[in-house]
Amino acid sequence: MNSPLPILIALAIVLLSTAAHAETWLVGPTREYKTPSAVATLVKDGDVVSIDPGEYTGDVAVWRAHKLTLRSNSNSLRPDVILRADGKAAEQKAIWVIKGDSCVVYGIDFRDCVVPDRNGAGIRVEGTNIIVSHCAFRKNQDGILAGNNLKSTIRVEHSEFEQSGAGDGLSHAIYINHVKEFIFMFNYSHGTLVGHECKSRAHANYIAYNRITNENGTGSRNLDLPNGGSSVVIGNIFHKGANAENGNFIGYGLEGMSDTVDNSLYLAHNTFVSQRGAATLVRLDTNTVSYRLVNNVIVGPIVLIVGLPRGQQVNANYVGTIESARFQDPTTYNYRPRADSPFRGLAQDPGSAQYYVAGVPHERPLTALLHYIHPCEERLRLGTNDAGAYEYENITDVTEHAAVGTLHPNPASSYVNISSIDKPVAVYTQHGVCLMHDVDQSTIDVSTFPAGLYFIVCGSQVQKLIVQH
Repeated sequence: MNSPLPILIALAIVLLSTAAHAETWLVGPTREYKTPSAVATLVKDGDVVSIDPGEYTGDVAVWRAHKLTLRSNSNSLRPDVILRADGKAAEQKAIWVIKGDSCVVYGIDFRDCVVPDRNGAGIRVEGTNIIVSHCAFRKNQDGILAGNNLKSTIRVEHSEFEQSGAGDGLSHAIYINHVKEFIFMFNYSHGTLVGHECKSRAHANYIAYNRITNENGTGSRNLDLPNGGSSVVIGNIFHKGANAENGNFIGYGLEGMSDTVDNSLYLAHNTFVSQRGAATLVRLDTNTVSYRLVNNVIVGPIVLIVGLPRGQQVNANYVGTIESARFQDPTTYNYRPRADSPFRGLAQDPGSAQYYVAGVPHERPLTALLHYIHPCEERLRLGTNDAGAYEYENITDVTEHAAVGTLHPNPASSYVNISSIDKPVAVYTQHGVCLMHDVDQSTIDVSTFPAGLYFIVCGSQVQKLIVQH
């Protein structure tokens, strides 16, 4: 696919309605403003802070303006603006404390934040709504720490969390408190020190197409949802390492349910691998309304469940040993199936989840649309017959499928024209909902589509489309 920077900027415009007269502030060693903190008190609502690649040591900041875009000034797929704390922390909390609403952070690498209360974060989120994309968080006590805000949606995508935690079990790679919705997609969280690879108290959680792996770390749970909530976990790779402090992959509602509308957990098309002597797939509260485990691959010495939900559906899962699964190369965490893997063709139609955001139901399909591609990228999944996070395919590299002809305009607001293609196409949302299929005309009406990201698919060809109004 194309470089993600234009896609992210378009999404920022779509989702955050940046002011029309925004100012761009250029930051870098050869610029008027040498460091990000130099403009933190100067920016206004809707501004863009564009930072030259390089390392900025001991530079921390509080961002108070709303609808800011804080980004690397490059088109790199990986973060290339390094903010190394070097003993500093804004308000003794984080490298960046973001108090403004509806901000976007892109292409920043946050490192080594340590504070006395052991919650030094790369980013402390104190505003309402944020998108964090194509960032990295390395050796901070918390990667991202977000406070309580039931009006807020926190979206983290295409980002890496490495060796997070203070070693006390109370700090985590990412720690989201009580917010409206938490969306975590295409991320790589690994090697946490005692804490969790991902922890969220959000009332709605969509955890999709990530690699969440202990590897050689001493992490606790791979995913902790201590207060339940409407939660869909789909298409992820989970690894429980031999040195993990806690054998539980996923904890759900173990500190009491907080969502009064729905407390249901859906696990579909994930791959769970344990190299620990004893492990538990899910520990959950007995007040869990519904639990569904479908089309997963579960290998190693794993107890499937501790706790009795009110209702449960368990079907079409492969349970076995690492050896019996016949992965392509488990020593490198390559859990793609081989041609003779026993979970090929095992998957069934998983149906959909009733997913509640602020009390409003949304139907969220449980059929996996995408694959996680390492590191921190994604690709369309063309088949749904195989259980687990991956389908069998003859190719073993991460080369992208060919793109659908040409889309114009892109972003689009009313119509999009497709050229250089002679087959019917389908239109999917990023969550796997097919909006249109067998479309054989060259112009598609998108005027009624909600603003956001879509996939135009033709056979093995795929293209991203941004809709903005």
